[in-house]
Amino acid sequence: MPKLRPLAVRRLIAMAVVLIGAVVFSVRLVDLQVVQAPKLNAEALDKRGVPVTVPSLRGDIVDRNGVVLAATDERYDVQLSPKNVRLNGGKFWPTPDKEVSAEEAFAQIGAITGQAPEEIAKIVDDALAENPKSDFAYVKRGVDLTALNALKKLLIPWITFDVNHERVYPNGAVAGSMVGFIGSEGQPQAGIELSQDECLVGVDGEETYEKGADGVRLPGSVVVTKAAQNGGTVQLTIDRDLQYEVQQAINKQVESSNAEWGLTTVLDVKTGELLAVAEDHSVDPNNVDGVSSDYREARSFTYPYEPGSTFKTLTAAALIDQGAATIATQNYTPFRWDPEPGVTFADSTPHADMPWTLAGIIVESSNVGISMLGSRLDEQTRYDYLKKFGIGEETHAGMPLESAGMFTDASEWDRQTNYNTMFGQGLSSTIIQTASAYQAIANGGVRLPPVLVKSCTAADGKVTETKPEAPVQVISAEAAAETRKMLEAMATEGWVAEDAAIAGYRLGGKTGTAEQSDGEGGYRPDYVYTFAGMFPMDDPQYVVVSTVAYPKSPASTIVAVRAWHASVEATIRTFHVPPSSGAYEPLQLTY
Repeated sequence: MPKLRPLAVRRLIAMAVVLIGAVVFSVRLVDLQVVQAPKLNAEALDKRGVPVTVPSLRGDIVDRNGVVLAATDERYDVQLSPKNVRLNGGKFWPTPDKEVSAEEAFAQIGAITGQAPEEIAKIVDDALAENPKSDFAYVKRGVDLTALNALKKLLIPWITFDVNHERVYPNGAVAGSMVGFIGSEGQPQAGIELSQDECLVGVDGEETYEKGADGVRLPGSVVVTKAAQNGGTVQLTIDRDLQYEVQQAINKQVESSNAEWGLTTVLDVKTGELLAVAEDHSVDPNNVDGVSSDYREARSFTYPYEPGSTFKTLTAAALIDQGAATIATQNYTPFRWDPEPGVTFADSTPHADMPWTLAGIIVESSNVGISMLGSRLDEQTRYDYLKKFGIGEETHAGMPLESAGMFTDASEWDRQTNYNTMFGQGLSSTIIQTASAYQAIANGGVRLPPVLVKSCTAADGKVTETKPEAPVQVISAEAAAETRKMLEAMATEGWVAEDAAIAGYRLGGKTGTAEQSDGEGGYRPDYVYTFAGMFPMDDPQYVVVSTVAYPKSPASTIVAVRAWHASVEATIRTFHVPPSSGAYEPLQLTY
């Protein structure tokens, strides 16, 4: 075998080194670009990629006709990177042939945001003075879409934008206490905003973008890693226009009589839907601090009070349903009655012993008369009727923190309370509960628990209707019809007839004057006045209840009747209620 020359050996060695190097580099290249590529890309992205939360939109709250009561307005925060403003001597090139200085950019930005160029320059300088490597400072918060688009057209590389969602309430205080409001951290605080948060809240999305060494976002680098899901729309049963009118009516009576507070509720007899829930000086969710904390919640649902004589109607209905009395049942009624040792009560106005029928007792609103006849039913029977009327139970209409009122079991009643409950004292209810009880009388004895939330419509269009509570047969249809006759007599022949009357419409209702606890074991010297009624009496469609608390002048039920009258007129206009058919048939009130 011939001996290799030294030159050939060197060539072979060099070739071997080259081949080995090529193999090593090839293996390493495959390792980097194929085997470790995902890991290295992830590490690189982690260093230059910026994750961004994409906020979801909170859903709207609308009335029964789709009118928006609460919505989310999308605003935008304008930000800059102070350290990048000063790169390249403060110059940048939005296009290859155009050079712009930082000072020129400040002027362009300020012309859109309403800031002086010096103000923006100060933002940059202050941030760099505090931290020479500062990468963040706000230019302007909460600009609208028009300003955002104008700023984007400037192509300034060191400006970025963030979405800033703001909850807005276009109708202000109209239904404000029911709609509720959002706190400074975006959390629901009250009303429908709180109770229906599960429907309204969305799911935030996420995207990433890559930035260069100078911190500027790289064009085309945005990747959506998780799409945002917006919240759903909550539809209420109330009518915005009626709500406004009824609020105006109760505000007027509270202010004119110098009362402490007032409430009015309008309810659809055939569905149980709440059409208006008005409260004096309701909170404006756009300016929660504009009212005291007492007015920030829905008092119609959370504030029970002793209802007074409006509950005589319930006692009378129970008597008729049990066959213990009829509207013509006679009762010789004194001004004062002492039925048992230590038990005494009287009517509101002194009178001689009166030969009243049950109808007369309701029209004259006699505490003594209703108690004498009501005693024909034992405590447990009367308690059971009040429970079926919805007293002592939350309505589950859709509001948070609802009160059930104060209504103890019959076995716990003392002897005075046993009688007082027959004329609406010794227990308490919210105005919604009272309206619900009257709805049963208007609806042939069937109580449809109140409904405030109609539905939730998800962002994908799926509608979930509210499942109402089960109907309750409280009294027979015949007993309900007889009870309505007495209510019509009260509104037509009673002392409030002139203020309650509306030409062409048959109306029914009952007054209520109730003492209230003073919180110290006694009663206040002033009263809470209520008028609870329904119309049209030929075929009741609506229940309206108005309450005015502690008016100074005039200090009587008339202020509640006036609020009720104005609310009934508003309901007639809103729903185009035709005049009544038939005529009122007078009842025998005395014998």
